[in-house]
Amino acid sequence: MPKNVIQHVEWTTRDPKRLQSFYGRIFDWKFNEAMPGYTMIDGVGGIFALSPEQQMPTGVTNYVNVDDLSAKEELIRKGGGQIYKSKQEVPGMGWFTIFADPDGNTVALWQPAKRRARAAASKKTTSGKRAKPARKASAKTSRRASR
Repeated sequence: MPKNVIQHVEWTTRDPKRLQSFYGRIFDWKFNEAMPGYTMIDGVGGIFALSPEQQMPTGVTNYVNVDDLSAKEELIRKGGGQIYKSKQEVPGMGWFTIFADPDGNTVALWQPAKRRARAAASKKTTSGKRAKPARKASAKTSRRASR
């Protein structure tokens, strides 16, 4: 995945159903609840539902791909930005940070999990154990089965 490019757009709201209705009618977008409080918009981005206690502003947030969240967070702080959420994990997919730039614009960073970590997460069964790969039949076993 290319780094330092915008790869996801997210609407942050206290009324996600209102935004789904509005954008669905205008653009015919389709929505899928990914998890409680988060709805994916097919091919576009997502809608994040703020709870009353969350002190983030509503609005549109662009997610930028990065290789190292910690290094970028340090640069944000040194540059006068404010971190709202630091290194939040999306299990099996990666981590994100949400921050405000010095003008108050909300932006987010996305650090995808390494391919090996994503593959391992997807191979786990519901019991938390890894699924065993299927064994190939030996030539001797195959001959016996064909008799």
